Amino acid sequence: MSQRSISGKDLNEAVTSDDLLGKDVIDADGKFIGVAEKVFIHPSTLDFMGIEVDKGFLRRGLSIGKDYIERIAKHAVFLKIRVAFEIRGMNVFSRLGENLGKVTNVELIGYKNEIKAIQIKHEGKNVLIPLNYIVKIGEGVFLNVSKEELMDFIKGKVVP
Repeated sequence: MSQRSISGKDLNEAVTSDDLLGKDVIDADGKFIGVAEKVFIHPSTLDFMGIEVDKGFLRRGLSIGKDYIERIAKHAVFLKIRVAFEIRGMNVFSRLGENLGKVTNVELIGYKNEIKAIQIKHEGKNVLIPLNYIVKIGEGVFLNVSKEELMDFIKGKVVP
C-alpha cells in the first residue's frame, strides 16, 4: 500500500528507522561491530546525527556520528572507519618484535575516532603509550620504539 506525502519531496528513496534499526554495523575492514539500536536526530534542525550501536550482552554501547557512516544497505550499516575502541585486546609489539602486552584501554581525542594514546598492561603495571609511538595498527599494534626505549620513556609515568 502506497502512502501519500505532504512533505513536498519524493520519499521513495528515503531510509526509514525500520531500514536502520536492528541492522548489523560493519566497519571499513568488514568486521562486525554490533547492531544499530537508536537513531540520533538534532532537535531543532532535525538533521540526522548518527546511530547508537548495541555491542551485545555486558558490553558498552557505542555512538557513531553520521560522518563515519559510508552507507546504509538493506542488510547492514557500513562504516568508513575502523572503530578505534576495537583495538582493545590486541597485542602490542615493539619495533624489534617484542610482545609488550595487550591494549587494555584507548584514549580518544574528544569525541572523534582519533587515538590520543593506548594503555597496555605490562609487567603488572598500566602503561600509557602516546600516539606518536604507534607506527601501524593491523592484526596488532606496532610501535616505533624498542621495549628498552619504551621503558626509559615511561619511568615515572606509569599509571597506577
